[in-house]
Amino acid sequence: MFLISQRDEGFSTSFPGDIPGIKAHEILFFGIFVYLYLLSPYFVISGIMLHGGIISIALFFFVKTNLVMQAIKVRSFYNLIFIFSLFALYSLFVSVFSLRVLSITFQVYIFQVCIYIFLGVSVGFYIQRKGYGFDEALMLLLKFTSFIIFINSLVIIAEYYFPDFRKLVESFLYTSEESNINYLTREYRLRGIASAGAASLSLFHGLTLVILQALYINKKIGLISLCVSSIIIFISLLLIGRTGILISFLGIAMFHMLNLMLEPRKASSRRVFLYILLIASFFTLPLLFSLLFPGNVIMYSMNMFYDGAQGLEEEGTINALITMFNISDDWAELIFGIGSHSGGFSAELRADPGYMKMLTALGLPLSLLFYGFVIFVTIKVLVITKLKSLWIVFIMLMFISEFKEPFIIKGYSARLLWLVVGIALCYTYSTGIQKSKSAMIRYR
Repeated sequence: MFLISQRDEGFSTSFPGDIPGIKAHEILFFGIFVYLYLLSPYFVISGIMLHGGIISIALFFFVKTNLVMQAIKVRSFYNLIFIFSLFALYSLFVSVFSLRVLSITFQVYIFQVCIYIFLGVSVGFYIQRKGYGFDEALMLLLKFTSFIIFINSLVIIAEYYFPDFRKLVESFLYTSEESNINYLTREYRLRGIASAGAASLSLFHGLTLVILQALYINKKIGLISLCVSSIIIFISLLLIGRTGILISFLGIAMFHMLNLMLEPRKASSRRVFLYILLIASFFTLPLLFSLLFPGNVIMYSMNMFYDGAQGLEEEGTINALITMFNISDDWAELIFGIGSHSGGFSAELRADPGYMKMLTALGLPLSLLFYGFVIFVTIKVLVITKLKSLWIVFIMLMFISEFKEPFIIKGYSARLLWLVVGIALCYTYSTGIQKSKSAMIRYR
């Protein structure tokens, strides 16, 4: 459905389809890699646990060793490592000398981010060798991502309607003992073929709905692909969690408003028809969902939207998050942090919001500096892409989601974010090399 030629705007049922410059077996390899990397499932085979994310990274580095050696030459990557390492070391230093429980959670997340970026640099060289520019590479990655989320959504819906199928899927997926969701028995809040469900997966599915809008506007998928995939993914959100529903509504509105502001000349009949379709869907889909799902599922997922402010208050998530923003009265802790990525300023307290976790890990000044650095890095992507509306909205949604959990440095969406940053570093590096060679030729 998604993996069609860039010259084909229509619907295609063929898979893997025709992608210029990439052979069928490479499409299969890249598709498996993107799935294992983004959704990072934990497989249990004969009692042995296998981490899909680690397998994907190790497999890519092993098969594409020459690209890894080329990625090592990108100096801007080391600049990022150096700065991220300073944040990690500071947090560790404070954790050791604050007489609190030693925690390296933040350091682990930062290490993972660096791996994601380096992987992105390597993937960038891989796609670049196929003759793709940066925007083409980004679109290709987003099409693979959308296809994988579409498949995961189908699995989730099938799990809901067919309990035996759910048992089969869960039989080879690992569930952590610390998980508060039993995916085998829970009626909804499912995960499909991902490592976990809840807010992280819901956010990623919601962001994919925004990505689909950009793919359609840029004529990378057809209308049927957009409609079918959007409906399937949105239905899956009813069975995963509410975060992605809110993010999808907000993100789609932000994307189209910003896209019209930045590119008013592209207000084509294609786009006008899409707006009409979105408005019609807003009024007709609730009726469809009420026919497909029992009232308890609809109430859990959509009540907060149907009842407005009262629904938000009854749902309770926002009030719970507000209570988690428990700022320390100790000015030293507030400024320097306590070195723990727990979100609470005492051993007994824990908080989910990413901003609180960063505040306890780094203190207020360095937390602001850290998020400022993230914005600075993401601007590097904004400078070289023509998909500015999509990227700006994506980053804005990531920062909004940080009020829920630390999604900027962990989870499915973070993996995509930092992979794109790495790809951008690759293309920026290659452009610099080409300019240097051109300058040397002119000098001679």
